[in-house]
Amino acid sequence: MNSKVFQLAVIGLVLIHCFTLESLAQMGLRPLNKQEAVALALNQNFGIQLAQKRSELASVNTGWGAAGALPQIGISTAASNTVSDQRENPTSFIQERLESESLNASAQLNWVLFDGMRMFANKQALDVLAEQAEGQVTLVVEQTVVAVLMAYDGVLIEMAVEDVLRNSLAVSAERLSRLESAQEWGGAMVFDRLQIQNALFADSLALVQQGLSREVAMHNFSRLLGGSEWSDWKLTSTLDQPVENGGWDSIKSSVLRDATTIRNAMLSRELADVGIAQAESGLFPVVQLSSSFVDQRSTFAAGDLSGEGRSKNLAANLSLNFNIFNGGSTRRAIQQAKIQMEVANLDFADQQREVLLLARTAMDRMTAQASVHKLALRMAQNATELLEMGRDRLEFGAINSLDFRELQVVLQRAEMEVLRTQQAWSAAQLDLKRLQGFWNGTIELE
Repeated sequence: MNSKVFQLAVIGLVLIHCFTLESLAQMGLRPLNKQEAVALALNQNFGIQLAQKRSELASVNTGWGAAGALPQIGISTAASNTVSDQRENPTSFIQERLESESLNASAQLNWVLFDGMRMFANKQALDVLAEQAEGQVTLVVEQTVVAVLMAYDGVLIEMAVEDVLRNSLAVSAERLSRLESAQEWGGAMVFDRLQIQNALFADSLALVQQGLSREVAMHNFSRLLGGSEWSDWKLTSTLDQPVENGGWDSIKSSVLRDATTIRNAMLSRELADVGIAQAESGLFPVVQLSSSFVDQRSTFAAGDLSGEGRSKNLAANLSLNFNIFNGGSTRRAIQQAKIQMEVANLDFADQQREVLLLARTAMDRMTAQASVHKLALRMAQNATELLEMGRDRLEFGAINSLDFRELQVVLQRAEMEVLRTQQAWSAAQLDLKRLQGFWNGTIELE
């Protein structure tokens, strides 16, 4: 194939990939910034919806009635109509047609007046369970927010890497064009042409593969938003530059105060404390009030005889039950509740230590990635300057095509390293924000 034709063919394919397909992909896309992405994910995430329903279920069960503090009132009625024809029964004492009707209405009330404060402990336990359910919602929200923001940044990184490869491809295409012009004047060698063609092939292949990586990242991001894997967006937010951290003392204080995991462990400890009060209520008597009211009306007819009757009954009963001995069940329950409290205290201390360790690790990662990012930026700047110097030296024959290609590859790697370190830096900051309770109760769901 003629080298001129080869050049036009390769550049044409590159332009189709870099511009035509991208332009088609951008048609009709919905703009989406980070805030909108988070809001969309929170409103469509099934995990959050399930956690919310469980929280609603726990909230419904926090009334005093569920705790056993309210009376139970029941009303019942019964009606009956009986006909017995004994006129042809010689054995009957009354040989008449007997008819009777009755209507009974009754009401019952049962109310536990005192049960050793168990009803108040039950109410407190139900409230704590409702708070735990809300804490699970917050935990899922935090995890979703971090996942969405990381996925958003991941797509931006893939797009930035694609830009790096496009720039490298443009340099290779420019070199091939200059070489073809030089060949017309007889000033270039076949070796250089083949080397540049291979560089152009390598850059084109890398760009195509990177385009696939970008599409995969976009599809994974769309699934996090609750949409189809084929959904596509035009991302309008830029890649955030992480900010410097405060001191460890301020971070530690905010983690211990606001971390959702620690708050949930604190609720578990509170629930265990309530369990002791529930168990100790068995040491006290139970005072219960019960009453009933019955109104009965009846009519009777036997031949020429008939009559009506009505009776009312009202009863009230106040009972006291005191368990003197039940085989040590109450004592065992109290002992078990106290052991459970000790377990909850140990779990709380372990959660504190674990979260602080994760926060310290995230802070160290941020510090290290910040330093690495600065070095990567400096390397990229040096690589850019070296490539510009290499252009001049290549013109004067001070370096050959392989040396120039090496400088080009070094710049590629340096720019990709800048993006990789910035992504790792941002991911560490997101982890640290989550551990500090940054999204704890600050995001309202629709």
